[in-house]
Amino acid sequence: MQRSDMRAWARPRAGAALVLVLLLALGAALAARDRLAVAAPPGQALLVSLAGPAGTEIAILDLTTGAELNRVPHPDRAYREISLSPDGRRAAVVRSEPDTLAGQVLEIRSLPDWTLEAVLPLGLQAPPLADLATREPELLANPWLASAAFSADGKLAALAFYGGSGPIPQLIVTAYDLEKRTWASWAKGLGGTSYVWLFPSRERLLVVNRSVLPQWTNSLGDVFALDPQTGRVLAQQAIPRLITAYLPVRGQSAPSMAPGLAAPVLVGNQLWLVTDDLARLILDPRTLEIRSADPPLTRDLAAQFVALAGDWLVAFSTEASELLAIDAASWQLTATHRLPEEGFPYRWHLVGSDPAQHAVYLADIAEGCLWRFPLDSGTLSAPLACGLYLEFAYVTYYHWPAFSPGTAAPLGAIGLLRHLPESLAGTATALLAGTFLVAALGKIVSLGRLAHLVATVLPRFRRWARPAALGTVALELLTGVLLLLPGTQRAGLVLAATALLAFTAFAVVGARRAPGADCSCFGNLVPSKLGRATVLRNLVLLALVAVGWPATAAPSPPDLAIAAGLLLAVLAVSRLVAAAASLRRLSPGTEPRHAA
Repeated sequence: MQRSDMRAWARPRAGAALVLVLLLALGAALAARDRLAVAAPPGQALLVSLAGPAGTEIAILDLTTGAELNRVPHPDRAYREISLSPDGRRAAVVRSEPDTLAGQVLEIRSLPDWTLEAVLPLGLQAPPLADLATREPELLANPWLASAAFSADGKLAALAFYGGSGPIPQLIVTAYDLEKRTWASWAKGLGGTSYVWLFPSRERLLVVNRSVLPQWTNSLGDVFALDPQTGRVLAQQAIPRLITAYLPVRGQSAPSMAPGLAAPVLVGNQLWLVTDDLARLILDPRTLEIRSADPPLTRDLAAQFVALAGDWLVAFSTEASELLAIDAASWQLTATHRLPEEGFPYRWHLVGSDPAQHAVYLADIAEGCLWRFPLDSGTLSAPLACGLYLEFAYVTYYHWPAFSPGTAAPLGAIGLLRHLPESLAGTATALLAGTFLVAALGKIVSLGRLAHLVATVLPRFRRWARPAALGTVALELLTGVLLLLPGTQRAGLVLAATALLAFTAFAVVGARRAPGADCSCFGNLVPSKLGRATVLRNLVLLALVAVGWPATAAPSPPDLAIAAGLLLAVLAVSRLVAAAASLRRLSPGTEPRHAA
């Protein structure tokens, strides 16, 4: 083999080896990250409850067995609102602090050891609210924390405050990054409210704001999707009223009020909004488009709390002490279970659910006990734990006892929805961005070859071949950047689709006028010829544009990691194929043997 031939054979092989090394390094980094992420013990379903005489202790229970994992003193009874992370590893607890300007602080504690991780100032001492107060002082009059919620992994906290000087509370939302220990740079006012639910994630923060008086506003409320990095409203949807009539509370006969929003439930890639009379609206959590609406199942206000227990949605009526089991797939009421009151109204409180076992957990306020209620049998089990302090005000207003399902995975949906990845659009967007950026970098290295190809395929524009090559590189760089920057995904996807259609047309013409020519799509990184393969690749990328279209936020770090791994794999395979083809061309032929 000649020295020049050896160099020609070695170049693609060295490039392939380099890409393989990068791919292995990426895999090792991701594996290390995953090991670090799960270094803590696996999550478990937890209950955190006040306990002891007059609530002077805090008990942390394993809901699977009812075993007590920890008990800590609470002598000053200073804790108020509480919420737990879905993975069961953190709690956010409001603590009264009269010496502070706001009169309270938010403690972040680890579970089950109750170790203090952080103390966050509230009210106007919280930096995002203080900044907003300089621009909208009336909105930030007397702000107080109404709700806190964690992302699925417990690393991001969303906070909702009530403010304003008028009779109707005004909603203000912000966030705190528990990994970086930093407040968000924004706080957002979202109008009047009677109650709020928060669903934070790295991609978007969903805010469900319940209307104060649905019969006056003709709306049950609003759903907002916010960018957690900037606070920008990515999408907004008003929740229409399905029933305008006044209905009685369950267990009563006289109509008292119009149905409102009972609770939202985030189920896989759907957001369910359940009303007091058990109607259901299903929204796309990315676009907030209303996909479907199921009619109400009752003619009274039957739902004050809801929980998902496997394939059943369970609604609870505190006034009637009834559990209503609904088949979530068909939206049909399948069973009604009445709980014993024994002369004690408002005795029961729905705490949480066990989806795997089709059961719910109930707190018995009268006896201070925790019960498990299997929906299959429809009978109460023996008490899991007793001695809990379940005073009415703490249960009703401060969300004690607090429940965590003990898993960072989203609630399962019905059928195939259980297996749909939530970040598919984000991954597709990240993959497109990487493809365009890699293509641009490859073309920069071999710009002369691209200009020659343009001149060959389009001879009438020969004098403009080099500017056209430069313009192509600029277009690909701009497309890749727009796909990655927050708030510019749609513009990047439109630009990507336009560019891919133009590239496909050029490939069809080029295959006829310059058959066998290198397409220069990725420069020397991915050698390929003009022809059907080029057209097919562009069609696949156009399909990614369609998949990525729902994305309205920048790709998340997991999306970027997956896209980087796929791109490196494609580059590695392409270089290996090129090396193998070069080796075959350089191998000397063998003469056939003839019989003597």
